[in-house]
Amino acid sequence: MITWIEKENLNENLSQYIEGILGIEVHPAALRHLSGDSVSKRIPFPRLEKHEGYLFGITYIPSNTENPSADFDAVIFAANHDSVVARIIEFEDETSTLLWDDLKPKLSNVNSEDSTADGGEFILNLFRETTYLLWEDAENIRTFLDKRLDMDGGAERLAIGDIGAKHDRLNQKARQALLRELNKLSPTMSIISTEMNQMKRVAEESELILRALCNDEDQYDLRVDLRGQERELFSTDLEIYLRDTWELCRTLVATLKEIEALIEEANKSINLLTDQENVYASRATGAIAAALLAPSFLVGLWGMNFSSMPELNWKFGYLFAVGFMVSLGLFILLAFKKKKWI
Repeated sequence: MITWIEKENLNENLSQYIEGILGIEVHPAALRHLSGDSVSKRIPFPRLEKHEGYLFGITYIPSNTENPSADFDAVIFAANHDSVVARIIEFEDETSTLLWDDLKPKLSNVNSEDSTADGGEFILNLFRETTYLLWEDAENIRTFLDKRLDMDGGAERLAIGDIGAKHDRLNQKARQALLRELNKLSPTMSIISTEMNQMKRVAEESELILRALCNDEDQYDLRVDLRGQERELFSTDLEIYLRDTWELCRTLVATLKEIEALIEEANKSINLLTDQENVYASRATGAIAAALLAPSFLVGLWGMNFSSMPELNWKFGYLFAVGFMVSLGLFILLAFKKKKWI
């Protein structure tokens, strides 16, 4: 049977309440987590450990799989062969309430609050649904990246990874438009990077737990129930589903690494584009300075008080000087423009 701890239960003697359900006293550390204390929101780190007569665990589930978000909800539980006590810590109530309305029946494996599912079935369902939701979140992130990281580069579509190589072929207007789009995307990329780190941590730790469960390691050995009878926590049928979930989780970890590499490549390309645009801005400033330097030199030259400067007495000297300085400045600007410095 699965019993969900609600907020009103926290007003009671929680230790006695849980003991009445599990039939065994829980460790004070597990009790502290089940009461909602010491559960980290910022660093989701799943765990499963064997206590005296029960398994205690914490896992984390994305609270919003539709939009980039670094928020996770926590599930804390204590489970033995016949009973489960579990609590949900919703860090983001607005986005996760509907998720849990749909998820609770799946974890209980029935369409009601009270379930006949035992501890092994609950643990299997919990890690399986966690893996499914992480998959959904990962695919949504991949879709988002595929759409947003294919920017319009003017005459052609530019994949984000090719920006560095193709940047020089864009005109100034196209470069600036691309940079504006990437600057808008930058805060979202930061959120996605944080979310990916957390998802990867949850998936990797879940994979280690599932591996240990599938390999019958002693750290999770509950072969004797509270009545002293030999009894496996996971039946043969559940072990098949458990191994299937483990394989799915292993594939998820590999997929998350691929998406993480894509995000890293995107961030490198964004930084490269920003650096290149700064170089273009420096070039433009240098070109304008060079165009002004030559006329300034001539003005300084003709401003010197030498006694013999024939051009100063020439009838068309002034017009020639102005025209020559303007022409020289324009020539320098055109030369730099041809080199795409401006």
